[in-house]
Amino acid sequence: MSLSRIRIGVLAALVVTAAAVTITQTASAKPVPRRANKNHTVKMITQDGKQLFDPVDLTIAQGDTVTWLAVSGSHNVGFWPDSIPKGGEDMLRKAMPDTIETLLGPRKPTKGDTYVIVFNNAPKGTYKYYCKPHLKKMMVGTLTVK
Repeated sequence: MSLSRIRIGVLAALVVTAAAVTITQTASAKPVPRRANKNHTVKMITQDGKQLFDPVDLTIAQGDTVTWLAVSGSHNVGFWPDSIPKGGEDMLRKAMPDTIETLLGPRKPTKGDTYVIVFNNAPKGTYKYYCKPHLKKMMVGTLTVK
């Protein structure tokens, strides 16, 4: 038997083996279920002379919903255009209801009032936000989209 016939035989065996492995892996591979979107709550609080978001830092996934809940005091939610990922401003303009200024939601003065943003197609990255009436008191938060 010539050396070229041996090479062809070995190559043919390798091709058949590779095809069998691929078929087996494809047949046994299960689709990864899509992660269900989650709802997150950030409390807006006035307590002991301090104004704060709780939690201050929150990590979410694209498609998740964030609800800012007025627990005490009168607060709102705003985003700095230069402190969000590229493309984030367009997404927020579409997702933020009833804005009173660019990327600034209305005040929520009553306990139980909410402001809701769905982060559909949100660019991944860090979004820094604030409460305008309490910005001088450093009422700020960070939202990270993974």
